[in-house]
Amino acid sequence: MSAGPHARDGRAAFATTALDEAGIPLFAATMLEPGEVIIGTWRPSPPWIALRSARWSAFAMLVAAIAAAASGASGLSWAIPIGQAAVGAVLVRLAVAVAEWASRVYVLTDRRVLRRRGLVSPTVYSANLNALRRIELVRTRTDRALGTGSITFSAGPGPGYDAAWIMLARPAEVLSLVESTRRRYGR
Repeated sequence: MSAGPHARDGRAAFATTALDEAGIPLFAATMLEPGEVIIGTWRPSPPWIALRSARWSAFAMLVAAIAAAASGASGLSWAIPIGQAAVGAVLVRLAVAVAEWASRVYVLTDRRVLRRRGLVSPTVYSANLNALRRIELVRTRTDRALGTGSITFSAGPGPGYDAAWIMLARPAEVLSLVESTRRRYGR
């Protein structure tokens, strides 16, 4: 889901967020320094939820299928309760993924790029725009199929990156906004 390029544009119907009187998400406002202005806020695209849960859900369903087949082979009729337990486990995993998705926010300000993630103990990555050495758009096959992409940030030399804004909708537009903001406000 994208809530940007500006904080008031394209509010999500998928999940609502508490907004202050200026229309800025409260969780984003808490990360700001005095006088800092939000240029845009984003979240991963909603398909991230399904992809985040897919492997675990497939494993749970496989285990349930094996357990149901084994119970049938042994003369027990536990297939329905096992199936119900597997569906319940998948629904719980999806609920956790939705909560993880809701806890992720990517913020571009006139000074910094920020990434907040985490449910129990949220972490915040913050880097000054002028300190970033590399900003890159990365698109996997899955990203290309879904029209998404990730933007990576690196402040240090060498390979790798320090943080990423993952699975953004319209990533080329977001990257262009980050780069133009960096040129305009970089000190």
